Amino acid sequence: MENNLIDVRKGLLLLEQHDKNADFDILDVENKVNILNYALSESVSIYWPNLALNWIEKNPYIISNSLENVLLELANKSWVKQAMKQKIRRLLKRS
Repeated sequence: MENNLIDVRKGLLLLEQHDKNADFDILDVENKVNILNYALSESVSIYWPNLALNWIEKNPYIISNSLENVLLELANKSWVKQAMKQKIRRLLKRS
């Protein structure tokens, strides 16, 4: 079986450039979810989670059980600002 997973670091760069090109959008759902999970759960700054949330806001179909759990965990982190917590809650209500 062929492994079509891409490196998460490369995926983060595609996410970062998604407004300029469609490379992130053409990834399969599994790759997108892996990259979004990583951006939301492994970042030590607000930059990557914010990019991920902005993309999810435009593409709410992507929210799965695993992504929903990561969003809930992010909303409970002490360093997350209130505005981001509210954005997460809005996304979860829409899903």
